[in-house]
Amino acid sequence: MAVETKRRVSGGVALVKALEAQGVRYVFGIPGVHTLEIYDALYDNDHVSTILPRHEQGAGFMADGYARASGQPGVAITITGPGVTNIATPVAQAFADSSRVLLIATNLERRFLGKLEGNLHEMTDQMASIQPLVKWAYQVRDATEIVPAISEAFTQLYTGRPRPVYVEIPLDVLEEEATLEQPGRIEPSPALPPHSLIDQAAELIRQARRVFIFAGGGAATEEAAPLVRELAEELGAPVCTSLPGKGAIPEDHPYATGAFGYRWSPENPVSSLMTGSDLTIAIGTGLGIRTTADGSMPLPKPLIHIDIDPSEFGKRYPTAVAIQADAAATLRALLERIRAGARPVERWPIADVRAVRQRMLEPVDERTARYLPYLEALRQALPRDAVVVNDMTMMCYEGVRYLPIYEPRTYIFPRGFGTLGSSLPTAIGAKLARPERTVVSLAGDGGFQFTIEELGVLAHYRIPITVVIFNDSTHTAVKVAMRRSHPGRYIDVDLVNPDFLKIADAYGIQALRASSPDELAEALHRSVDSGRPVLIDVPLALERY
Repeated sequence: MAVETKRRVSGGVALVKALEAQGVRYVFGIPGVHTLEIYDALYDNDHVSTILPRHEQGAGFMADGYARASGQPGVAITITGPGVTNIATPVAQAFADSSRVLLIATNLERRFLGKLEGNLHEMTDQMASIQPLVKWAYQVRDATEIVPAISEAFTQLYTGRPRPVYVEIPLDVLEEEATLEQPGRIEPSPALPPHSLIDQAAELIRQARRVFIFAGGGAATEEAAPLVRELAEELGAPVCTSLPGKGAIPEDHPYATGAFGYRWSPENPVSSLMTGSDLTIAIGTGLGIRTTADGSMPLPKPLIHIDIDPSEFGKRYPTAVAIQADAAATLRALLERIRAGARPVERWPIADVRAVRQRMLEPVDERTARYLPYLEALRQALPRDAVVVNDMTMMCYEGVRYLPIYEPRTYIFPRGFGTLGSSLPTAIGAKLARPERTVVSLAGDGGFQFTIEELGVLAHYRIPITVVIFNDSTHTAVKVAMRRSHPGRYIDVDLVNPDFLKIADAYGIQALRASSPDELAEALHRSVDSGRPVLIDVPLALERY
């Protein structure tokens, strides 16, 4: 009888087989002399495709965009040394915004680790440079550890708060042979809420007169968002979202107020719904400093706080019931109790919520009013489920409040780290994750030039993304801040820009110029229907200095 023997393979092959086993479809990275074994293994693999960015920073943003749009981990591969330092910024952004990114990096051969002997790409401690930016990090020291390390990386990605993880593999480990083990597929295992806490939350709901719901990024998923809507309908409770929470409920739903905006201010129309309620259910939000203006948002008490991260409880608001669990699982359990009779005394009248929502869409001042026609053009021209990828630019800041979003995972914003220039590569990752959806990248002219080289990826793979550049030849947010703090004393904020249409043409990408909101809407309609990458340059002058 023949004896079955397991195949021995190089560490590079073991790594790629481990990624394949976890369902990875794309890896983002630039091959180098320190990743040859990995890329040679990818050459023969029919399941994992490579995407070649023009900068390692782009690789990180693409992996992040893939993760945010799909909920599945995005995977980036970098070389030793500068590959790691180049990708550090998008990894930090993924950490700040709770995104599932796996970074795999090589390092020097084991005998050189921790030694400064003049090797190419050497660092004093590469692991130490990345550990503050990730949830979990592991250095493989033997080829037999590669498959278990990748399995553990995916376990970490799916357990607790979604955040990036890191696996480091020395060069000689990639060349070393080991017996190939077939890993099992790691699947998410949602943390279930304790029955006792659901009982306590249900009792608070039963005692309340009116309920207010505040939804964050943890509620803006395909699993949780429909349940947020059901919760609002069962309780007659208005739903306001944070910036990351946009998409947790359709913003034209009768109980949706929309997102309160980029910054909280006391005169926000949602205040009346908060102060008129006597119970808050906060879902998937840390209620952080920027979200709540350091706790000045008048959330009604008591507070039922649902979040996967226990460190977020009680920071600025006393928590009556803290439920550390998956948002969707918790909402399902709560809905069972509510339908069994745990209801507040009153429902908010739909007319009251509608009046607040209408006030939310009114410009707060004449300056904001100048931005609104462009945001209305965007919304009118884009499909309801289009994925909108934002950059740190004035139009996007205004869009938090004034650009309605209707579906989960269709609004991507670099909120936590505030990374200028992330929009284009993030949109590339999002489109690869959701090829059936329209994806639009919104950026300012200054931020766009941080990652302008990733137009090469659109040209290379013919990825049908629409790139919209709001072009006022200025780092506008900084200039506005200078105007407020040091009027008239502007320095290093005005830009001499290239002709973006010529640059797009040089890449063979269709380019349009839209000099008004109507022209923007028309250009967007054309781009969406084209099935090709399109760049739209929007010259504007909306600020008064």
